[in-house]
Order: sequence, then structure tokens, then C-alpha cells
Amino acid sequence: MDSQMSQMSREDFISKVLAEKESLRENFREKAEQVEAFYRSIKGLSLFELKEIFPAPRAVIEQSIYDATSEIISAQNIEECAFASISLFRPKTVRKSEPEIFKKDMELLQALFFFLIRELFGSDEKTELALNDGSWCEAEKQAEILNDFSTRFNFCKKQPFTIFDFTSFEGNHFEANESILRLFSNFTPDCTGGLSKEKIINEVNFVREQQKSLLQIFPNTRKNDYSESQAKKEIAGKFKNLESLKKLDFGFIVPDFTQFFFAGDDNLKNPFVRKITCKFFQESEMEWKDGKPRFRYNRRGIKIIARKSDRATNKSALRTKFLYPERNMITHISENFAVYNLFGKEYLDFQMPYWERLVLSSLFDAREYLKELGREEEKKEECEKLLRILNHYFQKICSKLELPCEGGDELWNAVFDENGDFKINAKMLGQTNLYNEALLNEDEITHLRKFLSFLYCTGNENEDFFEKNKSVIQIYLIYLTFEFAKMDKGENTEKI
Repeated sequence: MDSQMSQMSREDFISKVLAEKESLRENFREKAEQVEAFYRSIKGLSLFELKEIFPAPRAVIEQSIYDATSEIISAQNIEECAFASISLFRPKTVRKSEPEIFKKDMELLQALFFFLIRELFGSDEKTELALNDGSWCEAEKQAEILNDFSTRFNFCKKQPFTIFDFTSFEGNHFEANESILRLFSNFTPDCTGGLSKEKIINEVNFVREQQKSLLQIFPNTRKNDYSESQAKKEIAGKFKNLESLKKLDFGFIVPDFTQFFFAGDDNLKNPFVRKITCKFFQESEMEWKDGKPRFRYNRRGIKIIARKSDRATNKSALRTKFLYPERNMITHISENFAVYNLFGKEYLDFQMPYWERLVLSSLFDAREYLKELGREEEKKEECEKLLRILNHYFQKICSKLELPCEGGDELWNAVFDENGDFKINAKMLGQTNLYNEALLNEDEITHLRKFLSFLYCTGNENEDFFEKNKSVIQIYLIYLTFEFAKMDKGENTEKI
């Protein structure tokens, strides 16, 4: 595409591609070679250019900020960055498409999608057979092929891809072809055959926008004039959505997640390898405090109180890596979200002893995880090292409790029962505040944060996670993108 574009104006190139598209409208099942050639001609086009070639039934007049990631990240100086940012808010319009023409375009996109699958994940006996028998452009066959790949990539659910017939996508929050065009824009390799991490992050951004628009999980806690029936309906709806999100975001297995011991360890040469699950949303492991949101009465009506269990989320982060928080660490240079749960400023201001309870319980859960992991013979020695470090911090944090024990298992058993519930009272919990009681100095707190980041599947990774696991992340994002696209029903359908 780039070489062709360089030899003619952008307008002439788009006109040429539109003419090629017209020639493929009919009987493209027998034109696999021409469809593949057309696929190669649109590789590398921007989302806006793809929308010119495949216009939606109604015009799109703006482009959201989450499309800017690659442009802004790749900017060489302040001026380029500013231009890329400002250009996002310039009005953009695209051609409209008549319903019958739009349906033909969606059928052609379905055919083109086969060649995207083949380029991303390779060709095998099933894809070649599909080309020979003419089923390559059918949604059912494409789902079958992707299900085979999902098994090879250790998806946690068998046969996750149901039929994704592009002509059935309705569109309400997004255009009916939005999800498809974004996949072509973000996942088609460039002229060198590579695919930038920024483009994958663009797709991560879009999936998050789909979820926020189509499967909201947090009730409106600002509204304080609900009726009782309205409050119950709002809570029940969001609770149901959270359960749906958990089923949707089942994740995939990373059998060889590799880290090196965090800075300061005396044996940096030995990698720490463990099996983890990777999911997209940290909310997929979220639990509500008290089981679900509740409500209380005030002078104007009813206000919903919704508090998530930070302990449950942090506990899940010991075994699970989440793609969207991982994206935040790349784009915002932010801290691991579970570590931020423990050391974020807003938690330091919470009513005592909430924060102290969270810190100590997270250490308890980490200890239980390491003890379980250490039962595997090849991980026993590494886990014992990590447990010694964890015990060191726990003993220092509990040093002012004056409990009748010296440390080790006795100290843990004095603070917690076997289920991880506290034996000590709120007054004693207040004595474990890292800052108010000066239990750890700044260097020790920094070291503790790095140590916990390591346990929470982010610190000192051996390789770039997105780069190493690019193929499985791509196929998982395709799955999520299409599942949300199916939810995006027309305006007459009740919104989720």
C-alpha cells in the first residue's frame, strides 16, 4: 500500500481502491485471488481511510481520543505531539452508504477477514481446505478456524468463537462496521511484515470503550433521589452485567510467565517461572463488599452505595495478569494497579483502620499463594526465598503490637485465623500504619512496593509481555471485539 500511495495522490489511490472494490461486489467466492490482492492493497490504511472505502449507513463526524495513541507516542517532538492531539478534535466526515450497498460491503469485509486471519496466525490444513471448497468467506468457517487457534493458544474456554456474521451487526453506540474496520486498521501488518505494539494498544483501547458503552458494571452512585424500585433495578442490572463480564472475559493461560527476582536480590541469574492466567479487565475478578451494592435513604430519596473488595482484586492479581492495566503501565508509565490499591494516596486518607486491614490481608493472601506455589518441587527454593522476604516485612509492620510471640508462623497465627480473618482488634490494626507509626523507612517502602509488584505479575519481567504474547493477545482481542459488537444492538433494542 505504501509504495502505491507514494506513486499517486491520496485521492487517486482511494479512487483506485474504490474501483477495485466495485469489481469484487458480485461472486467474490470464486475470486479468492482477487480478494486477497484487494486485502493487500488496503493493508496499512488508517481507520479514517478505511471508513472512506467502507462507509457506514450514517456519517461519523468525530474521532475519539483513544485513536491517538500511536500518533502521539510516535511523535518526535512537542510540535508533532501537539499537532497529533489537536487534529483529533477536528471534524471529520465520511461518505454515507445505502443499506443494500452497505450489506454488500459487509459481505466483502467478511471475505477479507479470512486473509487477515491467515496472515496473523498462519495457514494450516483447515484454511487451505476452506480456500479449495469455497467456504473461506463464510462466517461459520472463520469461527471454526479461530476456535482451532484458540485451543492452541490455551484459551480457558473451549470453542469460544460463535458465528460472527458481519451482516448481522446492527450498531448503536458504534457504527455497525466500526469493530471490523478497527481490526483491519490495528492488526494488518505493515510493509515490513511487522505489527507495532501501539496498534495492539489501540485495539485494547477500543475494547475498553466497547465495554464502558455496552456492559457498564458500576451503578450510578452520584444520584441521590432514586425511588426504591429504581435503586433495586439499577443494582440488579449492574450486578447482572458484572456476572456477564466475568463469563465473557475468561482469559487464556500463560504457561511460562518469566520474571527475575526484583532489584536487590542476591541471585539475579535464576528466573522465576510460573503459570498465570491473562484476562482483559481487572473487573473480571472484582467482588462487591457485602456481596453486592446496597442503598440507603436520605432526605431526597435513596442513594446507592457501591464498594468493591480491594482485597479480592489484589488476591486475584497474584495469579492473573490483566491487559488493560498493563496498557496503563505502558501509556501512562503508571504503577501496578494492585500495588496502587495498597499505596495510592486516597487510601492513606481512608477512615482507619481500612487501609491497614487491606495491607495486612494482602500480605496474608500473598503468603498463602507462595506456600501453595512452593508445593511444586521445582519452585520450592524460590518460594522459600520470597516467603522469607514477606515474613521480614510482616514482622516489621507488626512490631508495635506487642503480641506474645517472636515471629514466623506464630506471629501470622496471632494476627489471622486460618481463613485469613483478623484476630486483632481495630485499635491494634491502627498500630500497623506504615507511615504514622514509622514502621518502615522510605527505602524499605520502595523495596516493598517493588516486591509486591513482582508478586502481582508485573515487576522484572523477562520480556515485553505484549511482544512475547502478541498472537494470543490478538486472537483474544478479536474474540472480545466481536462479542461486544454482537451486544451493540439497534436503537429499538433495550440497552444493556
